[in-house]
Amino acid sequence: MNTIWLVGASEGIGRALAVELGKDDTNFLILSARSQDRLDELAPMLQAKSLLVAFDVTSNTSVSDAWRTIVRHGIVPDTIIYCAGYYKPMSMQELDIGEVEKMIDVNLTGAIRVMHQAIPELIDKKAGHLVLIGSIAAYIGLPNSIGYGASKAGLIHFAENLKSELDIYNIKVQVINPGFVKTRLTDLNSFSMPSIISADDAAKAIIKKMQKTSFESRFPFWFANTLKLLSRLPYWVYFKIIRAMAQK
Repeated sequence: MNTIWLVGASEGIGRALAVELGKDDTNFLILSARSQDRLDELAPMLQAKSLLVAFDVTSNTSVSDAWRTIVRHGIVPDTIIYCAGYYKPMSMQELDIGEVEKMIDVNLTGAIRVMHQAIPELIDKKAGHLVLIGSIAAYIGLPNSIGYGASKAGLIHFAENLKSELDIYNIKVQVINPGFVKTRLTDLNSFSMPSIISADDAAKAIIKKMQKTSFESRFPFWFANTLKLLSRLPYWVYFKIIRAMAQK
């Protein structure tokens, strides 16, 4: 039995991931999100056994209480998936500092809070699998992505920190970067979203990526790899391309 702690299970990609992972009755799922009601709605949809642990990733106390709840059940997860996320499209001209702080707190600092609680147990076991759900928005600075892109770039850097330190303990670390996925958050965008996919398709892609050995992966193939390529260009070339795109 694979015990999986999925943080961010109530909405969007996380909810679709819970449903997909829940089709395998050999999994035991610990499902977490801020909304207990949304978790309660989700549980009957699963074939796998589950434990519901609601908490707020932006609160140190809430995260530590959640971890104590899991441990009291005699559980140490084999796999931890951090999929909690917040997004608000924003340009510098309309910057809302409170919204920027929330994106960084949920998308980056929340992941650090969760891993801070769980990793000592995985080190003791000398086994584990950590999966951080990032975004291809982290690859390059894009217009109208103040706060979000920075938070996801920080998440990739955090994953690199974990990978460099935890290899010796047989703990697998992955960061998986989706492109545009149709959710209630991307519905806020007023611009065209190339190669957008459903949350269900994103969940299936993530599970496939988790089964591979790659530290960093991305999807959908063409759009994600185009942005990855842009990130490797000299800055003067990259900004010239972005300026031309913005003018269109």
